[in-house]
Amino acid sequence: MSTSGFPRRPLLFIGTALALFASPSLATDPILLVLNKHEDTMVMVNPATLKVLTKIPAGHDPHEMVVTPDGRFAYVSNYAAPGNTVSVIDLVGKTLVTQVRTDPYTRIHGAAISPDGKHAYFTAGQTGYVVEIDTQTNTVRRAIPTHGKISHMVLVSPDGTRIYTANIVSRSVSVIDRATGELIAQVPCDAGCEGMAFTPDGKHLWAANQNAGNITVIDLATNEVVKTFSCPGVPLRIHFAAEGRIALVSSWEAKGSLVVLDVPTCRELHRIALGNQPIGIEVAPDESRAFVSNMTSDEIHVVDMKQWKVVDRFQPGKGVDAMLWWCPPK
Repeated sequence: MSTSGFPRRPLLFIGTALALFASPSLATDPILLVLNKHEDTMVMVNPATLKVLTKIPAGHDPHEMVVTPDGRFAYVSNYAAPGNTVSVIDLVGKTLVTQVRTDPYTRIHGAAISPDGKHAYFTAGQTGYVVEIDTQTNTVRRAIPTHGKISHMVLVSPDGTRIYTANIVSRSVSVIDRATGELIAQVPCDAGCEGMAFTPDGKHLWAANQNAGNITVIDLATNEVVKTFSCPGVPLRIHFAAEGRIALVSSWEAKGSLVVLDVPTCRELHRIALGNQPIGIEVAPDESRAFVSNMTSDEIHVVDMKQWKVVDRFQPGKGVDAMLWWCPPK
């Protein structure tokens, strides 16, 4: 996985993780964080043994999360109505330290963080805002309008200048100036626009349109649609690998799958059956395995990225959703 350009938000620590995996004495250090939204927990999983190491309260219905650049804290969205809190977890101390109230902005969902870690961003989907949290004081600093309906997921550009939201009902991606909060562009996509990821070369944003069964490719320099191509099923999340040569897409059917796409051609290479409603995707730092969470079957499937087949699965909790790699600070 390339660590330059526009990496996907959940791979904030992938460069550190690669270094750790390269060192035999530190091979087990990276930990997989998993949110269990039906039991209100975060768990830490040993990726080698697939065993749960620690279980931490994460607030009601935890959906998405980010980790501060120093690796000490996770900020977790709490989505179920009223959905008016962001949980702050001390990862080193393995405790829930506080919950930031976001009223009147509710149904907090998508999560992103600024490159310097000073501000975390969460969509308040039903109210059409992005809530900005000061991570030094754990207070809401401002709310930024998205000008979209049901803004569900959010990204911050690696240079910190722009915020992107995927708007499910208005079928669009909002491009917002982070400094001023002003709308730069509203890019038309398709029905059910939700999952987003930056291509590692920094040129494009891919947006998954779950209800339309396709993916929109947006030019980041011009904020214009380059192409929209078919991705049959219910494409929900996107994760780039192999330095951006392939894309992994979770297809969120009752009997779902992991779709592997060739990025230059947008052609489907593989489709691996995974079970019920796959959502989150994380790739091991050495890119040997992909981890895919399945919400209704309460399990994570482990996919061998050489053979492109399921080689293991485990149940870390109820309602598994978002995942992140975490490298404990030294």
